[in-house]
Amino acid sequence: MAGSLGAARGDGDMTVLVLDCDGVVISGHAEGGRWDRHVLRDLGLKPELLQARFFQPHWRHIEIGRADLFEVLERIWPELECAAAPRDVVRYWFDNDATKNADVLAAVDAWRAAGRPAFLGTTQEHHRARHLWEVLGLKNHFDGMLYSAQLGARKPDADYFARAQARLPVAAPGEVVFLDDTAANVEAARAHGWRAFHFKAAADLRAALRASGSGTD
Repeated sequence: MAGSLGAARGDGDMTVLVLDCDGVVISGHAEGGRWDRHVLRDLGLKPELLQARFFQPHWRHIEIGRADLFEVLERIWPELECAAAPRDVVRYWFDNDATKNADVLAAVDAWRAAGRPAFLGTTQEHHRARHLWEVLGLKNHFDGMLYSAQLGARKPDADYFARAQARLPVAAPGEVVFLDDTAANVEAARAHGWRAFHFKAAADLRAALRASGSGTD
């Protein structure tokens, strides 16, 4: 994955598409809802305990690259009262938070077929970023992934957008078309100067591209 998750700056005069991952390109469990909807039944892990002992106290450091997912899990695992191994739970998580939005990917593929670059702009820790890119094959649909653990900042922090833009082949922020399902991230991107749109369905992506004069229909 090294060398695939960024791009050298170009000479500008190019519209670049940047999409959030979870909630836009990836929609979670195949049955709908969160990846952990059956984790108690399948692995004996209480999701509320996972939230209280792992995600709430540790996740912010993990998702900006200041701590490693597996190192933290191994350290706090006895608190989670789960018979399964940490790596089994992570594998279950990654496998069940992996439903690809085919309509979105089709629009991205059409965009790139016209010679225009597309990137993922997402809040991810290192291990799931590699899983999304390599195992789920998002590398086949995007030119790179700009993720929080790589950049040391998360959305909607201003540093995230500044550091992400530095890795894009653009000369000005207005050359970036960005879609995210979280309103705060959209507002932060607009404040940075990106042409940002709130995503609810694939039709929003198509409309944003038409509004940018680069429709794929």
